[in-house]
Amino acid sequence: MWLYFIIFAIPSLAYLLGRGINRNKTFLVLYSVFLALFVGLSDMLGGYDRYIYGEVFDSIADGITNGFGYSQIEALTTYELGYSFLSYIIAWVTENRYIYILIITLIIYYCLYKTFERHITNYPLAFIIFLGMMFFFTFTYLRQVVAFSFAWLGIQALIKEKKMNFFFILLITALLHKSGIVFAFLWLMPIKKWKESQVCLILLCCAVVGLSGITSGLYDAFTSTGFVQSTNEYSSGGGARIAYILEVIFFVWIILINYDRIEPTRENIIFLNMAWAFCAMLLLFVRSSDGGRVAWFFVIGIIYIITLIATVNKINERLMFKNNIALMMIVVMFVLYMRIYVAWNTTNDALYPYKTFITEGRRYPDRMADRYEYDFQYTYKKFYRPALRFMNQTSE
Repeated sequence: MWLYFIIFAIPSLAYLLGRGINRNKTFLVLYSVFLALFVGLSDMLGGYDRYIYGEVFDSIADGITNGFGYSQIEALTTYELGYSFLSYIIAWVTENRYIYILIITLIIYYCLYKTFERHITNYPLAFIIFLGMMFFFTFTYLRQVVAFSFAWLGIQALIKEKKMNFFFILLITALLHKSGIVFAFLWLMPIKKWKESQVCLILLCCAVVGLSGITSGLYDAFTSTGFVQSTNEYSSGGGARIAYILEVIFFVWIILINYDRIEPTRENIIFLNMAWAFCAMLLLFVRSSDGGRVAWFFVIGIIYIITLIATVNKINERLMFKNNIALMMIVVMFVLYMRIYVAWNTTNDALYPYKTFITEGRRYPDRMADRYEYDFQYTYKKFYRPALRFMNQTSE
C-alpha cells in the first residue's frame, strides 16, 4: 500500500513546497514517465478488463503469426475499427500481451503529458486531481482511456479555431471508442460564460432526464455488444450513482463560489464548458454505473478549472491558499483515491500487492488471476511469447 501513498505524496509535496504557478517542465516529464511505467509495467493489475484485452490481443497476434490477412482475423471485430487497427499494428511489433499493454499505457500518458504541458497552470495540483478522479482507471479501461486522452489533444485545435484539425481528432477518437462522439458537443457549445442561474437550471434538467432512466437505456442500447457486456461484469465499486450526484454538487459548488476568478478568455471558457459537460454527463447517466464513463471525456475541464481557481487570485497572488481551495482539493482527492483503492482491493486484489511483469511468477493473493487467467504459461514465463517479432525472425 505504501507505494500508492508515495504516488499521491509526490505531487502533494511538490505543490505545498512550490510558490505561485508551478509549471516545472522537469517535474511534468519525470512524474508522467513514472506514472506511465508504474501502470504499464504492472502484472495485470486493475482487474478483469486487462485479461479480456490480453486475450483478444493474443488472438490477433496469433492470426498474424499464422499468416492470416486482416479480414481473416476474427478477433479484430471485437473492438471499434480504430482500436482494432491500433491493436493490429502493435501485434506486428510484439506477440506479448505485457508489451502490448505497456505500449497502450505509454500512449495514454504521452497524451496526458501533452495536454498538461499545453494548458495546465499548475502541474502538481492537476496531477493530484487526476490521481483522485482517473488514475486507477488507466490500469484497466484501456480502450476508453486511450480514446479520451487522445481526444484532449484536440482542445488546442478548438482554442485556435482549426475546425478540420478538431474534427479529424474527433473522428479518430470515435473510432477508438464510439462513446467519443460526445466530444463533438464542445464544438456546439457557445463560447460564453454562462450565468450561475443558467448553469443550475441546465444541470437540474439533466438530473430530471437522468433520473427518468431514458439516457441510461439509450446508453445500454448503444453499447450492447458482447464485449461491452462481458467487461461490465467488473465493477469499480458500489454506490456509483450516489457518487455521481455528490461529485456534481461538490464541483458545481467549488466553481460557482469562485466564478469571478475565471477570466472569460477563449481557453478558459472552453475548459469551463468541459467542466459543465462533465457534470451534465454524470447527471444524465445517474442511473447507469457505466454510462458515467462518457463524462471521462470532459474530466480535463474539471482539472483545468479547479487548478485555475485554486492558484489564481486576482487581488493577491502571494498566497496559494487564499480560500483554502487547494488544501481542500488535496484532502478530497486523497479520499477519492483511497476509496477506489480500497473498493478494488476488497473483492478483487486488483491493485495490491504490486508486482511488475519483469519478474516471473504471480501475485499472492490474486483473485482476479484465479478467475480470469486464460493462459497459465504467462505465470511461469512472462516472455514465452516473443516481446518483439524480429526475435522470431532471427531465430529461424
